Amino acid sequence: MKDGEPCTSRGVSTVLEGVTPRPRTKGSMAWRFLPYELYTMQRYLQYDRLQELNMTHFDCWASRFGETVTALELAPEGTGYRARTRFSKFFNLPELMNLFREVTDIKTADQLNLPTPEVEYHNIVAQPTEHQKEMVQVLSERASRVHSGSVDPSEDNMLKITGDGRKLGLDQRIINQLLPDEPGTKVNQCVGNIMQIWRDGEADKLTQLVFCDISTPQAAPSKKAAKQLDNPTLHALEQAVPLDEPEPAFTIYEDIRQKLIAQGMPAEQIAFIHEAKTEVQKKELFSKVRTGQVRVLLGSTSKMGAGTNVQDRLVALHDLDCPWVRLEVA
Repeated sequence: MKDGEPCTSRGVSTVLEGVTPRPRTKGSMAWRFLPYELYTMQRYLQYDRLQELNMTHFDCWASRFGETVTALELAPEGTGYRARTRFSKFFNLPELMNLFREVTDIKTADQLNLPTPEVEYHNIVAQPTEHQKEMVQVLSERASRVHSGSVDPSEDNMLKITGDGRKLGLDQRIINQLLPDEPGTKVNQCVGNIMQIWRDGEADKLTQLVFCDISTPQAAPSKKAAKQLDNPTLHALEQAVPLDEPEPAFTIYEDIRQKLIAQGMPAEQIAFIHEAKTEVQKKELFSKVRTGQVRVLLGSTSKMGAGTNVQDRLVALHDLDCPWVRLEVA
């Protein structure tokens, strides 16, 4: 497909399989679509129509339907504010709705009337430790050097700084596992909540999910060089000279598991989604969660998001961090 050409029907079906707009109010177009996402969908579905209206270029489309607002927002490094111009809302909504309805059938949540559970949200605030405050200041200094151009992008850049900030926001030990495990951290508060809900749901074997996209379980590094090189001499040397087991890397997953076990939860009731390597193993694990044999399942958004069928006894869901991709934020 050449640049600018509409995609084929096969491409359209592939794109639309993952699209579920969710109107906020009855008949509203205030979807979770961003303006450029809606424009992209119209280019897929209504390319000829946009040509008729001289709106094939985003700037032309945005000038008719999107309103920009300049406002202060928190800087990526977490200190200070910066002025940014972004799309804030749609306007000319009746015209936009009529145009989009030429190729879509819009159904709102109240029209579908699908059964959904009642949700009770709890936002737990964890105060930063002194180490975290110092590290945030370092991140700010790094960001200043990047913005001033005094550091080579191969050495440091905003992507690295943002990644370190996400790790630091979850737990300081991800940055340096020698730092202390302080009682009021996000992870320790989550462990306390999990244990309380576990005790309260003991009679009905109620289950919980814990989402964490950072510091996930890692495969143990091979200690045998001969395994990669397939060298008989190295095989013989490794058999003759015993090597020390490498110290396992710190992960939030294992930290949570050990703390839950230490507080009385049986180890067999805790599982990681990463332990299910195949579809068969995943189905078996999901079955154990549905029957209450596994009562706490930890996983990442990518591995434990769509398609996770474990809701039979589910009573709580814990989000330790925010997903990296916007569309994964419910």
